[in-house]
Amino acid sequence: MNSRNSRKWLIGLLWIEAARILSAAPADNKLAVVKLAFAQSEDGPAVVNYDFAPGESAFFSCRVEGYSKSDKEEISLSYQIQAQDAQGILLQPATKNKIDATLAPEDKDWRPKLRDAIVVPPMAPSGEYHVLVTVKDERSGATAEARATFTVQGRNVPPSDTLVVRNFRFFRNEDDASPLKVAAFRPGDSLWARFLMTGYKLGEGNTFDIEYGLVVLRADGSTAYAQPHAASLKEQPFYPQRYQPGALSLNFPKDQPVGQYTIVLTVHDNVGGQTTEARETFSVE
Repeated sequence: MNSRNSRKWLIGLLWIEAARILSAAPADNKLAVVKLAFAQSEDGPAVVNYDFAPGESAFFSCRVEGYSKSDKEEISLSYQIQAQDAQGILLQPATKNKIDATLAPEDKDWRPKLRDAIVVPPMAPSGEYHVLVTVKDERSGATAEARATFTVQGRNVPPSDTLVVRNFRFFRNEDDASPLKVAAFRPGDSLWARFLMTGYKLGEGNTFDIEYGLVVLRADGSTAYAQPHAASLKEQPFYPQRYQPGALSLNFPKDQPVGQYTIVLTVHDNVGGQTTEARETFSVE
């Protein structure tokens, strides 16, 4: 075999060996976020077609695959989890964390599990809420994102540009679920009322500051009872609260005169400098 043929033969063998090695080598996995799920308890079974309620916790989890490893089987991942309402407003501060680990031989198929407890704000409106997960492989520089959706069934209060009182209802007892169809009471009874306040302004950091008082008028317009400072509500929540519930109660003596009465509810927005008034009538029979 001449030298030229020998070189061709050798080059051919090298190409065959290179092709064999490439075909036998596993393809690089792509960094990905998978198995996104929600549960009602930590590490509980995943829920499907479930409506979370305001104040409830949605336990989110997912797994990461396709990460790189060093020669010593070391991995380094950083991640961020953001929970947002239907308008893209954060429900709580984003969760940020890192995973640095050295894998044992039996961990070759390990997929790290990321978790976050998402508390649905107490005044959250209904809608489709989102969780955005961002993962970075600190060794390779690769990044991956994934989005999951969960549903919240809250109270939808019509918005207002100015301070208003909505949905004023009378009850006979504090814990009654259904309001009275007719606001009629007897001497010696207790009167309970619930209502919503919205249209107040938010200050720095979602601060709100509202207060309300009431006057009860007799049919002739004279004052039967007055409590100008019944309650005040001032908070600085992370998530903006667009409405606030209010409540009031009256205890009638057994010698309460019968007749028609009017509750005059006055609400003050101390951040926005607004005041509004609502009038509701009831009878003592």
